[in-house]
Amino acid sequence: MRTRKLRAAALALAAALALCACARTGPVSASAGASQPAYEALPAPEGIDPLTGLVQEPWQAGDRPAAVMLDNVQAALPQRGVSEASIVYECVTESGITRLMALYPSVGSVPSTGPVRSARDQFVQLMLPLGAVLVHAGGSTTAAQMLSLYRWEDKCLNGYVQADVLTLDTERNASLAIEHCWFTSGVQLASAAQKYGADTRSDTTLLAFDFADAPRTPAEGAAADVYLRFSGYANSRLQYDAASARYLKWQFGQPHIDGNTGEQLAFDNVLVLFAECGKYDDGILTKIDFSFGGVGVYISRGGFESIRWLKGAPEQPLRIVSADGTETSVRINPGKTYVAVVPLEMYGYFTVSDTPGDPTRPPQ
Repeated sequence: MRTRKLRAAALALAAALALCACARTGPVSASAGASQPAYEALPAPEGIDPLTGLVQEPWQAGDRPAAVMLDNVQAALPQRGVSEASIVYECVTESGITRLMALYPSVGSVPSTGPVRSARDQFVQLMLPLGAVLVHAGGSTTAAQMLSLYRWEDKCLNGYVQADVLTLDTERNASLAIEHCWFTSGVQLASAAQKYGADTRSDTTLLAFDFADAPRTPAEGAAADVYLRFSGYANSRLQYDAASARYLKWQFGQPHIDGNTGEQLAFDNVLVLFAECGKYDDGILTKIDFSFGGVGVYISRGGFESIRWLKGAPEQPLRIVSADGTETSVRINPGKTYVAVVPLEMYGYFTVSDTPGDPTRPPQ
């Protein structure tokens, strides 16, 4: 088995970016992260789902996506509804644990989904440029400040203060702590949105990525097996299934299963983005610096290529560009995408292999 990692030059670039990044521990401001030049995301062509680049239902022009915050500790598994998400983001939130943010085409299209948890600012920064309705149960102080700063409260469905947004699974709560037991659905969210006047429609629909016109295989090398580590607690493994041309996701040494279907999560695209991470003043919550961008890997259809990512201020979109410094946009295959934002300090654990390994054990 041959295992490859990011080129040394790319890692050096990431380290240089990390040294330049300025720590911000105070309240967020509209100019936070404004080191990158303003960039306008691409408008979605008529009839194209802006999250997947596909022509498909249930997305309708003008629908805001729904971004649902999900619990991802082992005690919370299995989650429900994740396999139906168009995009799944995973980031460290605190003490080495990660949370997921699942994006669906609209509020009404959300399946039975959960456990729903509180918002964190790193996820707010990822969903703001997409104009999404945020579904959550409370949030960190910094997340609340950011939502207020960008006047996003009317585009939130917050189960912490709006009781109709979430439902307690009492059967699950009989054996699990209550924070692992809150769920929602599209029918419930659509009703709550109408009741609370949530803004679920937008005149502007932007593409999540620059999608390719036809499927392509990244040509830097073969990617049959991908391992990434967020912390000593959390890791992900993705193995290529040639029959479906998708990557099957594992975590904690087990298949990542959707409780609704019993099926393993599968993605057309995988983006691994290395980012400078730190702590807020409380010494617990994780702070991800999106200001200066970084390096990463794009993986699809059994191949990979090194990339750079750029973002900037919270309202600016995530950009995936070439690793050569020209900032040429990297075109992503249409389909479902998993985006892992990984602490730069965990780079040394990251591997891309040309043959599958044992997914129940970390690579040697």
